Parts: sequence; C-alpha cells; structure tokens
Amino acid sequence: MVRRSMSVLVGDDDASVVECVVEILGGRGFEVHTAFCGSEALQILVNSPIDLTILDIHFPDMTGFDVLDRYLEGPFVSDTESGSVRRASRGPLPAIFMSGDVTPEAQHRCERVGWPLLDKPFAVADMRAAIDRICEIS
Repeated sequence: MVRRSMSVLVGDDDASVVECVVEILGGRGFEVHTAFCGSEALQILVNSPIDLTILDIHFPDMTGFDVLDRYLEGPFVSDTESGSVRRASRGPLPAIFMSGDVTPEAQHRCERVGWPLLDKPFAVADMRAAIDRICEIS
C-alpha cells in the first residue's frame, strides 16, 4: 500500500509569511495548499484532504480559530430515512498557529489543546520544530 504524502494548508494574509512557510516545508515531501484569507482556507479544508494546518490567527475575514471551528462543525447533511438535518462531524485536525499579536486568550487556547503558537516574526528553526513535533504526534 502506497501512503500519500502529508498534505499541509498554510494560511496567512501576508504573502511573504506564506512564502516563508512554504519554503520551510519544501523538500520534505509535503503537498502544500495556500490560502490568503480565512474563507479561502476553510474552502480548501472542506474540499481537500488536509493533514496539518498552519494558520495565522488574524485573517481579515475571520480568525484562524474560526476556520478550524467552522470546519470541525461540518456541513449540514440530511438523513433521508428520518428526514432530519444534522451536522456532519469531522475529527480533530493538527494545527500550528502564528500571530504578530499573541493574546493571552490565544496562548491559553493553543496550550489547552497542544497546538504550537509562534509569534511573528518567528525563527525558521522554531517553525521547523513545531512542524516536526506535530508530524510526530499525528
């Protein structure tokens, strides 16, 4: 059985940050998807098999947390037998967050679930270590 490469979503409204993270991921066999706003990131999550997200906390249209929350809520689906409508649930998705303005609330949320949170500008070594840590536990 051939295992597909790990698929990573990199989302930030700053193209230079996206480019930097894509470069860090380069050469490691990742399939990389990029997004420059929250709604674009959410659309990629819904339509592509993503194994890891690396997201900015502050997009112009929503937070990176909102992106994951909305994805995890799942779409509305109908049960043809009962005629009821419910949300399809999705499993947890490993995440790394980054922000130029780390708030105590963001720090607490990331710590609570074990997501790395990097302060921008971040050191390349710190991003590599976060990626390695998440890939090791997922």
